[in-house]
Amino acid sequence: MMKALRALTLCAVMASAGAARATPRTTFWTPATTYVQPYLVPHLTYDTYVTERSLFQNDYGITVGVLPFEKLQAEVGIDSFMPGLTRNNLYLNGKLGMPEGALGAGMPGISAGIFGVGFKSDVSDYNILHAELGKALPAIGTLTAGGYYGLNDKLLVSSTGVKHQAGLLAAWSSPDINVKLPGLDKIVLAADLQTGKNAFGAVGGGVYFYFTPAVDILVGPVYFFDKNATAQSVAVGATKSDVLWTVQLDVDFDLRPAKPAPKS
Repeated sequence: MMKALRALTLCAVMASAGAARATPRTTFWTPATTYVQPYLVPHLTYDTYVTERSLFQNDYGITVGVLPFEKLQAEVGIDSFMPGLTRNNLYLNGKLGMPEGALGAGMPGISAGIFGVGFKSDVSDYNILHAELGKALPAIGTLTAGGYYGLNDKLLVSSTGVKHQAGLLAAWSSPDINVKLPGLDKIVLAADLQTGKNAFGAVGGGVYFYFTPAVDILVGPVYFFDKNATAQSVAVGATKSDVLWTVQLDVDFDLRPAKPAPKS
């Protein structure tokens, strides 16, 4: 745990220095987003990854914003992969971020953090640092680019044992497609990429269906660059499929006290 705390401190220094953030909040498969969960607004997630003959363990996660500032935000979270309630199936994450425009008009959003912080160094303690820049562009959507580096060189390896500790992160999400029908508020398209032949290297894409602004389901496929490395990861269970189909339920709820109504 001390290693994880030192890594998170390093990420905080990176963010505050302005040099360059699971889950963490994700775009589709990766943490390639500068979005940070608002203060005292927990985000609940339930993710499944399946094919006809293979699957991952289900991911049950919660992430919450912990800083009450407008220009410097932070979130922390925990994920449990089940079946399995042992410490090998629990992962922590944390992120600092500055939204678009915080450093000046037209400036991109910035984030840095850590994910895959497990509790057993030789089995589940990946300790993956990541940092991103993101910018929303009219008619195009939000583009995000960054990179990651895993501190545990024993776990971030290919299925043949070659180290793959670092790589690129990239993501795109479309502008809101407003539907405004009963039961369906809007639709958002999304895709992202994490390079590397390790347990996390993959590309995915799909569709968000927002039933309300705070409740959505994401559906789509994920393609893995090294299916055998992914199968060996205790975080995702046993599978040797190149492609899995994911369905992800996301729910936000606000713990902040209600603002008093203005006096008439």
